[in-house]
Amino acid sequence: MKNYWPFGIFLLAMVVVGLIVLTIKVAVMNPVELQSICQRSSQEIDANINEIVKSRESFLNKYNVSFEGALQQDTKSFRQIFLRLSNKKNGKIETDAKVSFFLTRPNTIKEDKNLGEGELVEGLWQSQSFEVQKEGRYQSEALVEIGEDSICVTQEYFIQKSIN
Repeated sequence: MKNYWPFGIFLLAMVVVGLIVLTIKVAVMNPVELQSICQRSSQEIDANINEIVKSRESFLNKYNVSFEGALQQDTKSFRQIFLRLSNKKNGKIETDAKVSFFLTRPNTIKEDKNLGEGELVEGLWQSQSFEVQKEGRYQSEALVEIGEDSICVTQEYFIQKSIN
């Protein structure tokens, strides 16, 4: 009478080895991507979170910051990012700020765009013109610096394909 236990154990071991190889292949083909926020890596943010939170609270006690524009747009109309920045004490628009704009896609860094410094036009800080090819979620980021105070603010947009 033949015993098939050794053959079954061998097949089970080969299945386990095959699954390990498959897991390694999938991990190599799909690496974890680093996410950057206002040109800072997530590791840098984790290391300095206490200072970032204090700086953010200090900034928001002095200034009002808000993005302007529709949150849902199509690929042809989504060309610039607008930011309103005003002093909380007197309500005046801040003209001596340095505003840097960034455009990202959540969960990837492949399509990140550094839009450069913003320009103050009729009370709104605006980014340089850009073009998006794909529909989906986009996130605009603005690094605002006024003297020693700085903050990174974000706004998420949903971009649809143009009908034309």
